[in-house]
Amino acid sequence: MATAEQAAARPETQEPAAPRETTRPKSFRPDIEGLRAVAILTVLAHHAGLPLHGGYIGVDIFFVISGYLITGLLVNELWSTGRISWLRFVGRRIRRLLPAAILVLTVTSAVAFVVVPGLRRRDIGVDIMAAAGYVVNWVFAGREVDYLASDLKPSPVQHFWSLAVEEQFYVVWPLLLIALALVVRKPGRRAVLTALSVLVAGSFAWSVWYSHTDYRPAFFTTTTRIWELGVGALLAVALAGRARPDVARRWAAPVGWVALVVLLAVAALLRGGIEWPSYWALLPTVPTAILLWVGWQGAANGPVRVLGSRPMVWVGGLSYSIYLWHWPIIILGEWTAEWLGHPLTAPGKVVLAVLAVGPAWLSWRFVESPIHHGPWLRERPRALLAAGVALSLTGVLVALPLLPLRSPFDTTPPGGAMPPVSQLGANTVRLGQPLAGIDDPGWVTPDPMTSGEDRPAADVDHCQVDVSATAPVACTFGDPRGTTTVALVGDSKAMQWLPALEEAARTSGWRILTYGKSSCAFSDAPATQASKAYPECDTWNAAVMEALQADPPDALVTSGVASAAWVDGRLDRRALVEGYTGRWRSLADAGVPVVVVGDSPLSPDDLDICAARHPHELTRCAFEGIPAIKGSGLTVQREAAAAAGPGVALLDLTAWICPEERCPVVIGHVAVHRAGDHVTATYAATLAPQVGAAVEDALRRFG
Repeated sequence: MATAEQAAARPETQEPAAPRETTRPKSFRPDIEGLRAVAILTVLAHHAGLPLHGGYIGVDIFFVISGYLITGLLVNELWSTGRISWLRFVGRRIRRLLPAAILVLTVTSAVAFVVVPGLRRRDIGVDIMAAAGYVVNWVFAGREVDYLASDLKPSPVQHFWSLAVEEQFYVVWPLLLIALALVVRKPGRRAVLTALSVLVAGSFAWSVWYSHTDYRPAFFTTTTRIWELGVGALLAVALAGRARPDVARRWAAPVGWVALVVLLAVAALLRGGIEWPSYWALLPTVPTAILLWVGWQGAANGPVRVLGSRPMVWVGGLSYSIYLWHWPIIILGEWTAEWLGHPLTAPGKVVLAVLAVGPAWLSWRFVESPIHHGPWLRERPRALLAAGVALSLTGVLVALPLLPLRSPFDTTPPGGAMPPVSQLGANTVRLGQPLAGIDDPGWVTPDPMTSGEDRPAADVDHCQVDVSATAPVACTFGDPRGTTTVALVGDSKAMQWLPALEEAARTSGWRILTYGKSSCAFSDAPATQASKAYPECDTWNAAVMEALQADPPDALVTSGVASAAWVDGRLDRRALVEGYTGRWRSLADAGVPVVVVGDSPLSPDDLDICAARHPHELTRCAFEGIPAIKGSGLTVQREAAAAAGPGVALLDLTAWICPEERCPVVIGHVAVHRAGDHVTATYAATLAPQVGAAVEDALRRFG
């Protein structure tokens, strides 16, 4: 049986094809190029903003194809020679993929250096470095764990996450097969299928669980995606070494049509906000595997004929280059348009997506194809590996100029002596009087371009647990030996007031105890996050209440951005009002006065960019106050505090954060806002008189 397998035709050895080749290997599968065309066209349409809401499934199609082709190459080598040359395999991947990728990263770095300011430029530099090493998917997964980071604009190399997943598969999967060959001498089809099935089942189970638990990082991680490549790999192992039938089965074409229709329907009808990949990813992966099987059958008609048409083969041959170029062209096109003062329109985004085919063809013609098919280093795998390392290092080096910050702002006054907090920020606001120096303050702290880094200690020190945590973490600030304990409890919009409490504690001698959790309202109503149930918050809430009841503080300060609870599968505003009221009243009845600091206005996410581009005209960056206030959690808090009765007081700081119709970026030489609709830690510290007085009043009246 082994001899027959070794001697049989090996269709899985197809390398990714190129457009307009005059000769093809016998095993060439035009239908696979057509499937690649379907994948890249759906991705392109989705990223261009066209109403193809499920176009992101193109990546899942690519995963199945890659798993099929790569595994076919590996198992045929294993069964025909009894071994796998890892160096040769990785060398082929380097020739095929790395030169064009590094070219794109180099161009992206150069354009970003010109048109992207501040921290955004630095983030892109970090992303390019990670992309050059094919680990950027883990960078994005880690960044997405922090929900504050979700407001950032997409990285121009965000699409490299899927390439990173594939590259990690290309490195690890041959090693696993080599290890299997060491354990099981000359492993046959059954042994490889068994080992692969265990890997696929484990990854699929993890994908379902993790996507439900924390879907944002789950989207990017390799462990949740391996099973998709494994679907193609299982098919490759099942077919490898078998002769393709002379006549396709009668029902192959109808089954293929159904699979193709399902793929297109999923791309057109699937909506965002789904826990992905999870089991939902079966919708594109299974039809893709079916189409690969139908093509292997050799059916001359049906979907194979459509997929194998010349236009589809041409697009499919360019798919890798189009995938590399389209996303940075779209994203950097948006940055460039803003830099020039003309925001990119929706039709302009479509035009950029179409124009991406031009540099993609040039890249394929003069970089990708010559190196892939050329004789250079082909028979020198060690030199190829060294060249790959050198190329990756080049990708890291081209990102280095993006890391240093170039700021137009001075962050200290002339002479360098910083005024006391009592003379800065909110302390300069005179209610009813116009603000001074908000267009060109001369100097400002923190630098508006880096205001996102000006966070409270509870955030920096990880006292605020993430969305997946259920156990509360208590941290102590202020005077650790203080006789008065003030608890600060809630989400990041509560933790943002820690600097104000710390400043007040300098004179009051308070011991400050914090319990923080991302996106979690301190309420006894069922929590919601991203318009779905948030049971981790409910568990955390119950645990925090137990801790507070076991050791009651002298006063409690809280806040939050939430505007609704999750009841019977829907958002319920009234339920949150009642949940707040019940939670606060129960504490007040137990002798713990509650100070509710009203939620700060919602600020635009691009204030740092606007400030960098208009450092002497900061009034251009101010935003409308009324919608910013209405969009916050303040109105819900007002209702709840009014219903809670004695022992619960609401402190509304809107007049000191947004004292005019348009909310300024800088007040009293202090940058007010940071990304994620928060105030900076420095500005929060200047609100210490208001926050401190509210707590003192609560202690005096109700304590």
